[in-house]
Amino acid sequence: MRTTKNSIQAIFPAQLLLICLLFFIFTWSQAQTPWFKSNCPRSQKQAELWYFGEKAGIDFRTGTAVAQTDENVMTAFKASAVISDSLGNLLFFSDGTKAWDRNFTLMPNATVLSGSRGASQPCIIVPWPGDPTLFYIFTVDIISFPNSVMTTKGLSCTVIDMKLHNGLGDATPTVLNKPMLSPVCQKITAVKHQNEKHYWVIAHEWNSAKFYAYLLTEAGISPPVVSSVGTINGGTSNDVNNSVGYMKASPDGKKIALVISQNRVIEVFDFNNATGEITNPKTYTTTKPGVNPYGLEFSSDSKMLYVTVFETGGVAQASAPSYVYQFNMRNGLSNPVIVDSVARLRIAGIQLATDGRIYLSRTNNILSMRDSLEVIYNPNRPGTACNFSLLNNVPGSSFPLLGRKSIYSLPNVVQSFVNVPPFNWDSVCHGDFTQFHLTNKANIDSISWNFGDGGASRSTDPVHAFASPGTYWVKDVQSFNGVSFIDSMLVTSYPLPPIGLADTILLYSGSSINLHAVGGYTDYLWSTGSQDSIIAVDKQGSYKVHVQDIHCCVNSDTTFVKVFEYFIPNAFSPNGDGLNDVFKVRGLYKNITFHMYVYDRWGTAVFESDNIDRGWDGASGGQKCPSGSYVWMVRIGFLGQDIITQGDVKFNGTVTIVR
Repeated sequence: MRTTKNSIQAIFPAQLLLICLLFFIFTWSQAQTPWFKSNCPRSQKQAELWYFGEKAGIDFRTGTAVAQTDENVMTAFKASAVISDSLGNLLFFSDGTKAWDRNFTLMPNATVLSGSRGASQPCIIVPWPGDPTLFYIFTVDIISFPNSVMTTKGLSCTVIDMKLHNGLGDATPTVLNKPMLSPVCQKITAVKHQNEKHYWVIAHEWNSAKFYAYLLTEAGISPPVVSSVGTINGGTSNDVNNSVGYMKASPDGKKIALVISQNRVIEVFDFNNATGEITNPKTYTTTKPGVNPYGLEFSSDSKMLYVTVFETGGVAQASAPSYVYQFNMRNGLSNPVIVDSVARLRIAGIQLATDGRIYLSRTNNILSMRDSLEVIYNPNRPGTACNFSLLNNVPGSSFPLLGRKSIYSLPNVVQSFVNVPPFNWDSVCHGDFTQFHLTNKANIDSISWNFGDGGASRSTDPVHAFASPGTYWVKDVQSFNGVSFIDSMLVTSYPLPPIGLADTILLYSGSSINLHAVGGYTDYLWSTGSQDSIIAVDKQGSYKVHVQDIHCCVNSDTTFVKVFEYFIPNAFSPNGDGLNDVFKVRGLYKNITFHMYVYDRWGTAVFESDNIDRGWDGASGGQKCPSGSYVWMVRIGFLGQDIITQGDVKFNGTVTIVR
């Protein structure tokens, strides 16, 4: 079953366990695993504005986290959801029960969404592929057992149309709180399909081992891919907290991790982001008394998994410390490292940001909150070298929220939006100077770069020009407290896109000619203003074209179009003196078909030629023709597509033999 925008209601027939969703730059790696990225300017900034907790916010759009105090409408006790456009402009946000637009006003039809503010991950926002005006809010409700009878709205879906409400966006009446699957756990995540265009949204059924992966394409929502694998998330009414906690996809889209909080279980799976299948479970059970796993997050290189473990029950101040575990994915879930513990605080929500750092909510309880976040400053580094709230050797370096509070809350985002590489570059087109930028500059005493072509630098953000096109391993070695950490990426210096216009092109008078720049580039701009790969010209002059390819490399070329005509004399003297002895057509352009006929005054053909270089010597049948006038006809056909005429060009006239 498939759906389209024109039949959105069809995806939610009441008799089905329904369908809805899924979810655009970077698949980073370290050491000897390459990271491939576009050379074009980055425009995937959908997760660079955060709103969460008690009116808290962070802006990452400059590359540095800046606390925001402009939002005064939302209090999200657990995870919120927020989405910006690809350039980082805020669109809307939600706590799972309501949605607010970019002006911080409620969307009129999105005031009673089906999520619960008590759910661990009550909502997530995912774009509709191929349409920048449509988005989904997926919501999750809590499971409760009043009088031993389960009640829950489960997983629901609402479509937000940004064309509504004067361009501020609103929920569509046709897809508002449409049920998809019930009962489900309080966890939901999203990540891009392998093709980088479509999206997966993943939920977990309650009291089962089944994952439901919903694929969203331009055409709509496909039926879920169901994987029954791993530990059952469920139990009786006494086990309801097994629905609590986070589920996350890794930024590279290859892993799924979740917690089963009440049973103290942490699980990691392989995720096939091409098929939606989830396989190969690995399990770890925490043993610290009085605390349970809750939040989890991957590092930006997807090689480390962090889990928050804290005293989840009660509203009083925590009596047991909170812990942050680090699992090195090379070892699965064996031998975790406790990177830090915090007494009397609950470290709960956890989310990777586009600055390469991981932020963690901190609160006493749901009523007594803190106005700062813990930070894992270097989450790609192993063990305590990840620097939990340690910046420049200063412990307790939390991130201030300027009086706003996080509670248990941080945004739940499409994980592909935080799939950030260790460094970016502005341009790697042959002949350019390339500016490199570190994504995360925390805790670096010194740095050295090796550009793979013999070049090196010790600058934080170096500039380098590659000597020739090619692919190079670019490596930076960061040193902190005497320990070195290596990042390396494959960087391609691209040749400039070839165009190949001739220096001079001949144009037959009265016709037009097609100028071809090489096809397949992303952008064209001719001196005429045309943005097509081919233009037709009919006037003499210089014509210049600029092209840009998929790597954002730019080249230009110029050709001069010269108008020409075929010259046909009106007399000749075939007397053997070597001067004007032959009557023939003269012209520079030879890519033609050619036919010439000469007739005497009685209409008898005296000469015929299909070769422009073979002319008439004034004889016919071996006999010299007498002086006088003769009629000629010429027909020329232009081969190929470089000169365009309306059929063959025909000439006629008279020529005089002078003896």
